[in-house]
Amino acid sequence: MEENSTSQQMKDALLETFKFTKQFLAQHNLRYIACGGTVLGAVRHKGFIPWDDDIDIYMPRADYNRLLDMNDQLQPLGYEVISCRDKGYYMPFAKISSLSSTIWEFQRLPFLMGVYVDIFPLDEFEEPDQVITARQYRSHYFFDKYINAVSSYPFRFFLQRLQHLDIHQMGLYLLHLYRRRNPQRYLQAFLDFEKTYTGGTGSKCVCVTQWEGRIFQTEWFTDVIELPFEDTTVTAPRNYDAYLRKLYGDYMQLPPVEKRISHPHFYVDLNRRLTIPDILAQQ
Repeated sequence: MEENSTSQQMKDALLETFKFTKQFLAQHNLRYIACGGTVLGAVRHKGFIPWDDDIDIYMPRADYNRLLDMNDQLQPLGYEVISCRDKGYYMPFAKISSLSSTIWEFQRLPFLMGVYVDIFPLDEFEEPDQVITARQYRSHYFFDKYINAVSSYPFRFFLQRLQHLDIHQMGLYLLHLYRRRNPQRYLQAFLDFEKTYTGGTGSKCVCVTQWEGRIFQTEWFTDVIELPFEDTTVTAPRNYDAYLRKLYGDYMQLPPVEKRISHPHFYVDLNRRLTIPDILAQQ
């Protein structure tokens, strides 16, 4: 089936995955802090933003790196951690994903996962804001090449863009034909760049692959509070007002109706883990 809604079933499954994630991280003394729309939802709606269907958390880089090595503990419990280590995965951050469901997000990116919690590494800096922002842009530059390499573009994509004289998209397609021969090369360039800025300490912090120019105070993520979220709680910055204003401005103001959209999903099955051939056989 195709899924592009914020169904209650999806939110129930996501909340279950989040509760497991909280419990697992606590058991292993791994720190997390909610971020982005999850903090906004907790403050403004006491749970999910009504039209949203994801949960985002930060983890300090050291704890994040520990989590990446814990699949042996997660899989017997029905979950997995997916990251750039997994062939074909197309995000520069990790997810804890259920093994009992199937999500295929984008048709052109043939990688399957389950209902997931997004997990972003948080790095500290003691650098001028413009230097940190430059790192963010550079990081996206490297990873965008990798996404282009692992995408799957049918030839009709090129023909359609040629018909409409879409020079930019035609260029992306031609670059894809070149880059797909060795996607690992582009991933390694990103990982090598990542090593140049991890492990430091400082009064500022960002997830380098997010929100260029949105630079936060480290103390926002060390001085934390529990906020209600649906029938559980999330750990969030105690000074969530400063954090949310940095991200959204007047965050209590609802966006226009036309901007109240959820994340796209090409295919969803909330009850079982399928393979790509299984899904294609249903089309």
